[in-house]
Amino acid sequence: MPRRARLRLGTPAFVVAALVMLGAAVLEAGMEEVAQVGLAWFGALTCGLAMLAARWSPVGGLGLLLASVVAMMPFSELPPVGGTQLIALMLLVGLVAYRSGLRTGLVAYLLAAVIPAASIVESGQSAWEFAFFVLILGPAWLVGLLLRREQERSAELERLTEALQHEREKQAEVAVAAERTRISRELHDAVAHTVSVMTLQVGVVRRRLGDESVEGQTLRGAETLGRQAVDELRRIVGLVREGEAAALAPLPSLALLDELVEQVRGTDADVTVTVEGDLATVPQAVDMSAYRIVQEALTNVLRHAPGAPAEVTVTVTRDDLRLSVTNAPATRPLARHGERGGNGLVGMRERVAVLGGTLDAGPSDGGGYALRAVLPLAVTAPSPKVVPA
Repeated sequence: MPRRARLRLGTPAFVVAALVMLGAAVLEAGMEEVAQVGLAWFGALTCGLAMLAARWSPVGGLGLLLASVVAMMPFSELPPVGGTQLIALMLLVGLVAYRSGLRTGLVAYLLAAVIPAASIVESGQSAWEFAFFVLILGPAWLVGLLLRREQERSAELERLTEALQHEREKQAEVAVAAERTRISRELHDAVAHTVSVMTLQVGVVRRRLGDESVEGQTLRGAETLGRQAVDELRRIVGLVREGEAAALAPLPSLALLDELVEQVRGTDADVTVTVEGDLATVPQAVDMSAYRIVQEALTNVLRHAPGAPAEVTVTVTRDDLRLSVTNAPATRPLARHGERGGNGLVGMRERVAVLGGTLDAGPSDGGGYALRAVLPLAVTAPSPKVVPA
């Protein structure tokens, strides 16, 4: 039995029980015939010692009491089990059943019934006395088993409660990790895109002014700072994914797609947009994710294919929303920061997976690149505030 399931009976309780049994047995011994006084005192002493020994070993205490009964049988003309010993037997049988379980308790019950009953039969008592002695120990045994079962249930309930609490804490940790991942993805998609576009726009102006002018040199420094800002942002995103706190990012929409495209066009990139269907029918979670996918795809075009024309197509059907972002090969050399990898494509795949959609990205015919995503509209998506990784 689990340790917590046991009754909290310390040494003082057993000492008191032993003294009570010893005192009762002594009083009973004083009423015995003079010839039996020695045996009566022996029985009183062993009765008290048996109760005290039960503090550490109920089986040992019961064994000591039964051994004293067997030892007194050849010398006693009367039954060696008096009222005090009978009470002690009942307590010990119940305690053994409680501490040791069904099998050991059953063996203890049978021995505690048969050995004293045999002494009664040997002393010439009737069979009714024998039956009474056997039956009177049964309730004690049953009470011990019932108490054990109740304590086991309590211990199991406590274990289940602790397991449930642990599971709740684990789920809370998973939810926090998912929220942090969502925040980091939003931070990357929103701020990294804005800084990248700003840096590219500064580069366009610098090239028009020339590198020899003071303005051109200033703008080159601004470009360098912009690239450093993007690198630092990626480092911070990594920290957030590992557990740093951050503020919730705004929830954009495809309704802002024209504004997004105008920002990209400010870098001298040729971007065309085609929208088919009613964007008002798109659920908020799908709407936000679609915007972020287009945003990240255009950022990748600017980063990995500078100067290449791009085409964005958004198609809303009755069942899903389809995105397509394609671009031709680069027409200008890649900037140094354009060769570095980020979390963009990973974030897009995570968004699509959450909504139960599909995403394909890879080189296209002619040396360009194509990204296509299908997002179901009839999905049970989590709230945008808690998007699993």
